[in-house]
Amino acid sequence: MTEASRPAPMPSVQPDSAALRHPQADERLGRLLMIAAMVISGTIGFFVLMSDQPALNVVFFRCLIGAASLCAWCAYRGYWRGLRMTRWQVVNVTLGAITLVSNWYFLFTAYRLTSVGITTVVYNVQPFLLVLASVIVTRERPSLATLGCLGVAFAGLVILAEPGGVHGAGYLVGVASALAAASLYAATTLFTKRLAGTIRPEIIAALHMVIGAVVFVWMADFHHLPAAPRQIGAVVTLGLFHTTFMYLLLYGAFQKASTSSLAVFGFVYPVVAVAVDFLAFGIVLHPTQWLGGVMILLAAGGYARGLGTAPLKKVS
Repeated sequence: MTEASRPAPMPSVQPDSAALRHPQADERLGRLLMIAAMVISGTIGFFVLMSDQPALNVVFFRCLIGAASLCAWCAYRGYWRGLRMTRWQVVNVTLGAITLVSNWYFLFTAYRLTSVGITTVVYNVQPFLLVLASVIVTRERPSLATLGCLGVAFAGLVILAEPGGVHGAGYLVGVASALAAASLYAATTLFTKRLAGTIRPEIIAALHMVIGAVVFVWMADFHHLPAAPRQIGAVVTLGLFHTTFMYLLLYGAFQKASTSSLAVFGFVYPVVAVAVDFLAFGIVLHPTQWLGGVMILLAAGGYARGLGTAPLKKVS
């Protein structure tokens, strides 16, 4: 699964008793929830562009609306009761929030400089950035299969970016922004994984939104607020539909579907994003861009299916 625009990777949640009693039915439901969440995620770029708002404003309003609705949901479910956090947990939640919402800023910037489809495809190099982070931080050595997937993805990224093409400097800045977003999302993954099993994922998501709103309120441009019904509708949809509702779908998928299903159906996201580019904006990828995009998705798909998931070895 990717997410750029999706929530931070959530700590594992214990399956409920119904999932243990009806594993096949829950697996089917989990797959449907994951597909629905990825279809919704693939349309985020469309609403970002329809909002006609600066990227900083979109991030702030998404955080603000998401914080209000997710906090209300957690209160309704009673998740806030008895919550206690250590200093270590507060640090990881805060760093995860800052990297997550900063990732959104670069992602939304890339939408305008390249396209929704290209940005989303570039974003799918995130798993390999996580591998590189593991090499640097924990000095773990990836398997040869992982390195092969990484090499294919990097070659696809270079082909997709077309550095010698005629797109202009703005296009390359957009590709770089998408890559920066993927890097920040990889960092979010690391911070959030440290909280596995200690705090409910809904609580983490709500806290991420609260922190994001507090940080970005100082950067938002309140002289350029959404005024037209289309703009207001797009912003509200991003906050309620693409944040709160999509998060809850993902939580259901995480609880019910297998890890392999989550990985495979995560690739509905870039497919929908490319389709949105074509249907909404008439943007069609050039043959070389198709080649680069397919290479990235094949490499990420192979990695997600376990091709490059051999245990990492410590570098001596």
